[in-house]
Amino acid sequence: DPPKGVLLHGPPGCGKTLIARAVASETEAYFISINGPEIINKFYGESEARLRALFETASQHAPAIIFIDEIDAIAPKREEVRGDQQVERRVVGQLLALLDGLKARGQVVVIGATNIPQVLDPALRRPGRFDREVAIGAPDQNGRREVLQVHTRGMPLASDVELERLAEVTHGFVGADLAALCRE
Repeated sequence: DPPKGVLLHGPPGCGKTLIARAVASETEAYFISINGPEIINKFYGESEARLRALFETASQHAPAIIFIDEIDAIAPKREEVRGDQQVERRVVGQLLALLDGLKARGQVVVIGATNIPQVLDPALRRPGRFDREVAIGAPDQNGRREVLQVHTRGMPLASDVELERLAEVTHGFVGADLAALCRE
């Protein structure tokens, strides 16, 4: 059985969203993408209703993937939530209930992405909710060279541009950094 949930974590720009989209494309699954902060609504109950609607839509179009980017914005540790952040506490509770589900989720997989996994509510990270955690780091030199090749494909380059040399000197760069370098 595939995992019910996958948590992708790594530095900004390392390709978490791109990986989620690629998985949906390769599996030909219905794909719902939402940014965590987009779920939060100032009116009581609206945030929870939005989450329920997402899961309902995904169930109707199964097999489906729900991708929640910046999941840390809606699922912080509940014991650290201040009094003025009660919406977040309710949203975490609703998300946990939806992940567990009174009825089986069937062919709906949830992929969450965050830059800061340590701030997530620990209840999200247990088996049955986010079964798998995948750390995505900055690429090594070979990876950087491949990313540079992809971004410069079809791009006119000066004769003195050496992608191998650029890959050597860009230690710590993630995909977004390398794309910006190519554009410049």
